Amino acid sequence: MNRLDYIITLSKGILEAPEENIEELLNYFGAIFELKEIQKPGAVSLAAGLDDGTEVCFADWAKQLRTEKIKKCVVRSVAQESDKLPEHILAAFAGTQEYLFEVLTEKSTHCYVIKTFYSPSYAITTELFGELVDVQTNSEAHWELVANLITESNELNGRKAVAKSEARAYLNSKEGKGEFNFLATKLSEEMQIECTVAGTPFLLPGHLKNLFYQSDFSFFGDDNNREIAFLYALKECSAEQLIQLVHAQPSVAAVWSACEADMQEWPLPDVPVSKATELEAFIQKQTTEQLSLTGLVNVVCGAIRRLSEENHVRPTIPESLKDVFGPDKTEYDKALARGNSKDRWYLKSNETPWEVSFFEPLTITTLLESKGNVEVVKKEFSQALSEIEQFAKKIQSPFEEAFRFANYFLIETVPEGNFDAAHLEVISKDLTTKGFSERSLEVLKNNFLYLEEWYKLNYDRETILGLFAVKNANQFGGMGSWNDQYVEEDPETYEKVSAETFSAMKKYFVVLLSK
Repeated sequence: MNRLDYIITLSKGILEAPEENIEELLNYFGAIFELKEIQKPGAVSLAAGLDDGTEVCFADWAKQLRTEKIKKCVVRSVAQESDKLPEHILAAFAGTQEYLFEVLTEKSTHCYVIKTFYSPSYAITTELFGELVDVQTNSEAHWELVANLITESNELNGRKAVAKSEARAYLNSKEGKGEFNFLATKLSEEMQIECTVAGTPFLLPGHLKNLFYQSDFSFFGDDNNREIAFLYALKECSAEQLIQLVHAQPSVAAVWSACEADMQEWPLPDVPVSKATELEAFIQKQTTEQLSLTGLVNVVCGAIRRLSEENHVRPTIPESLKDVFGPDKTEYDKALARGNSKDRWYLKSNETPWEVSFFEPLTITTLLESKGNVEVVKKEFSQALSEIEQFAKKIQSPFEEAFRFANYFLIETVPEGNFDAAHLEVISKDLTTKGFSERSLEVLKNNFLYLEEWYKLNYDRETILGLFAVKNANQFGGMGSWNDQYVEEDPETYEKVSAETFSAMKKYFVVLLSK
């Protein structure tokens, strides 16, 4: 069970618990999550927003909602959609699922989406970073740089562009602080590179120096002053343009010889010649499209780069080819500066990290899916587990028993008990009589705490066993999981049963916690 599912499960349990159990539950789960302080260093806090915009700790939020006399909590799935990946694969790489968490009271209906916020990765804050930008010799150019880098990142993530005039305010917003967490290193380094290219010093005020450090590490060892050559095509080029580029270099013959050497080591399937004396004539016969497909443009650029490095010169790009080949002088200087880490200042890490899972209130609930019938969805989930178990058996996968173990808690008559040590012993014996291995008994023992906690949260037997089935059915992760199985035989069925099981598992979790 991932953390988000766990948080939802305990939140519903605490909100719906009898009044006499509240303090005991808050104290118990307060040893797992911080429930009384927001952004506590070294802890994962739970917090929530109120309708008036106030942010409060989980304990205060729960107590305030309970004064409205909670009737029930409902969980809704907002599964991310994608037409490129199966849902179970998407879940492994796209992070946790999102849910809508609805609290129905006698007074009102409250709806929340659960978001996770992290402390800055670095010691510097966005406010102090703004001060750093301001003290630079050409602060306007640096703010332009910051705005461009933020916009570039935002556009990749479907967010708005940021103008230079908005950059400071954006960085200090909630969204901006999150974005800064990912961009801080790049922003800091690109500012220093800008200073290098402009010939101005990187100014680091005394009160900010303790937020940075310098390293003597270099990718090039003692040869840190080595000048790397850069040359690449900006767009498709014609045969005439490529030959013109070659003839602009100090030694045409050396370029063709270097190309010949490369092609002898790594032949190009669409180029029937490789001798230096034949390459130019071959290129002249190619159309722009044909030349692009051969790979010769990359070979020629690579040969020129290598020869330029050996002779400690930059590749020559004729003025007439400036829009075809790059980089230009400014970008070249920046590329060199990026490769030279000598005297670079690096951001220090934040030594007091925190994490908050935050119940953010929503005002619109009209898009919520219907909760469905728990028995129907349970049957679909069990059927999906049976099918994936049979397929796992067919391909001789060790996950066969994992899926059968999960299904045990749905379809078998699990012995009655109070989910204590004695009950663990009884269930273990029942598993043994039904042919489960020592591995399954070990999984039960190591995860029995979940069953104890759900019992403590006053969940009924069906919900406790169902949640445990969901937890153990979720074999969809990264390396070493069911997703990582190599299936040569019948991959179509593998994709089908995997997607159906994951979807049924997710649907059952939502319905189970909404009944």
